[in-house]
Amino acid sequence: MFLFLLTAVPIAYLFLLAFMRQTDQPVQLTLVPFVKGMLAFVPVFALVLVLEHMVPNRFNAGPLYLRFTLVKIGVPLLAAVIGALLITGRRARVDFSGATTATLSFISGYYSVSGILDTVRNIGQTDPYTLFLLPATRLVILVLLPVLLVAAHREVGVLRAAMLLGIVAIPAALGVVPLLYRTGFRGWAMIAAGALLAAAVVVYFKLAIDRMPIDTEA
Repeated sequence: MFLFLLTAVPIAYLFLLAFMRQTDQPVQLTLVPFVKGMLAFVPVFALVLVLEHMVPNRFNAGPLYLRFTLVKIGVPLLAAVIGALLITGRRARVDFSGATTATLSFISGYYSVSGILDTVRNIGQTDPYTLFLLPATRLVILVLLPVLLVAAHREVGVLRAAMLLGIVAIPAALGVVPLLYRTGFRGWAMIAAGALLAAAVVVYFKLAIDRMPIDTEA
C-alpha cells in the first residue's frame, strides 16, 4: 500500500542517473551524498513535527495553504538547499555534470528517508494524498531542484535571478496540491500534481540537456 511513497524517489533517482548517463560517476558524487542526504533529513523531520504543533491547523484556505507551503514543504526544501550547497561546494562553477549528480544524489537520499518516516508515521491512516500525491510532489522537487540550484550557482545576472525565482516558486506551487486535496477538490489536486510534474520534467530536460552533454554514441 505504501509502495509508491517508499519507492518513487529512489526509483526516479536511478532513472535520472541512467538517462543522463551518470551511473559511472564516482561514489563521492553518488553514494556518499545520498547517505549524507538520508542522515540530514532526520533532524529536519523532527523540526517539522515541532513546527506542526506550533502552527495552528486551521481549515481556512489561506492559513492551510501557508501551513503546507511554509512548514511541510518550505522548511524541508530550505534545509535541502543548504545541505546541497554544502555538499556541492565550488564544483558547480567548473563541473555542471558532477555538481548536478552530487546534488541529485543528496536530495534523493534526503527525500527517500522522508518516504520511510512518513510511512511509519501514517501506518493505519492511509489516504490517497499520502500514498500518491505526496510522493508526486517530492518527485517535482527531485527533478527540478538539482538543475535549478546548480544552474543558479553558475549563471549570473538575469539568468541567476530566474533560477533562484524558480527555486522559491517550488513550495509556492506545490502547496496548491495539498490545499486542493484538503479542501475537497481531490480531482483538481491530482490534475495539479500531474501538471506540475510534467512541467518539472520539461524544465529539467531543457536545463540539464543544454548543460550536460550526453554521449549519444556510447
